[in-house]
Amino acid sequence: MITPILIYFLKVNLALAFLYICYRLLFRDDTFFRLRRGVLLSIYLIAFLYPLPDLSGWLSTQTSVAGIVGYYSGLLPKETVLTASNEIAASDWKEAGLKVMQVIWLAGAGLLLSRCLAELFTVSRLHRKCRKITLNGTEVCILPEAEASYSFFGWIFISPDPHRREKLDDILIHEQTHVRQWHSIDMMASEIVCIACWINPFAWWIKKEIGINHEFIADEQVMLAGFDKKEYQYHLIGVKHPNTAIANLYNNFSVLPLKKRITMLNKKRTNNARKVKYLALVLMAAGLLLLNNIDAMARVLNEKVAEVIQQPTVLATTTVSKMEAANPLPPEKDKIYDTCDIMPEFPGGQSALLQFLAKSIKYPAEAQQQGKQGKVVVTFVIEKDGSITNAKVTQALYPSLDEESLRVVKSMPKWTPGKMKGGKAVRVQYTVPLTYRLQ
Repeated sequence: MITPILIYFLKVNLALAFLYICYRLLFRDDTFFRLRRGVLLSIYLIAFLYPLPDLSGWLSTQTSVAGIVGYYSGLLPKETVLTASNEIAASDWKEAGLKVMQVIWLAGAGLLLSRCLAELFTVSRLHRKCRKITLNGTEVCILPEAEASYSFFGWIFISPDPHRREKLDDILIHEQTHVRQWHSIDMMASEIVCIACWINPFAWWIKKEIGINHEFIADEQVMLAGFDKKEYQYHLIGVKHPNTAIANLYNNFSVLPLKKRITMLNKKRTNNARKVKYLALVLMAAGLLLLNNIDAMARVLNEKVAEVIQQPTVLATTTVSKMEAANPLPPEKDKIYDTCDIMPEFPGGQSALLQFLAKSIKYPAEAQQQGKQGKVVVTFVIEKDGSITNAKVTQALYPSLDEESLRVVKSMPKWTPGKMKGGKAVRVQYTVPLTYRLQ
């Protein structure tokens, strides 16, 4: 069964892919490194947060929705179609497949989490054992073996043996930049995302972009400190690449492709006017938010369409008035509404309702033998507490099909009740069409 958590997970991974592609197309080649850092971190925030808000209540209050009612006037409620075939077997296979995928994902995430914890333990132990010295007022750890310098949060690890003393100054500024700007937080965040979304290659590519952008920022700070650009590039080429277990976590002086860093050092600075393109990130976030709420928007549009179609004529109004005179309306607290400001919602939304019906309804064998197929319409009331009452068949088809439809409707879990403006819960009548079809 496709659970809400699985749907959320899929949405997150799709957003990571979409936003990474947009980043590559719009931002990757400019020299606004700090803005790029903000964009890369925003990708995580947007991807993990956009599936959460439900805009159906807000959309129902927007007059702009009414402007497109005409376009959607042909929009009809979705029907649940049940066929007498091997659907149960297929459903079992799907559930088994989902369980296998879940086990594979958990195994991969567990291995990556274990590796991350081992790396944290390794760097912590290394910090405790390393000899500490002070360089230009900064405490650094001297690595036991010759390798590239790196930093992790407030710790700077340097191997001075391969370098002349004067070459340590640019390394120190480089690593201090990582420390002062808390680049290790970005790296840890990207590591956590990669653990959770390890099956998604875009998650790993985003992590790589975050790492290399950190190096661009640190290299830029070295240049702003007044070091010779050519000498610094020669220094980068001459530094030994690391071979250590914690290279996934720390910010390294030379771990990333040198060609990209040298190219960016020599690249002309991007015109400040091009910063305006970073506003596109807001549009991307808004687009994903609206796309995620398509079901809610469609539901609101359906309600608006129903309001337009069901407006009474003068004759109908006269007839109702006469009926009211003969039969007074029930008290307000017992009134049943056809529509309200915020319509009732099945747990998980419209798609979850359709899945529940399709899985719960069993095509009666007798109806199959008799060749009975067609539509059953069931009407029911969603009470103020979300429970289902007054379920009845308003369009009958065949006794066993009618009974099965009623059984499943009555077995539905509590809904989120309908509400009027001000948050007052009300009783709302709801209709579900079910189509039975033989194959």
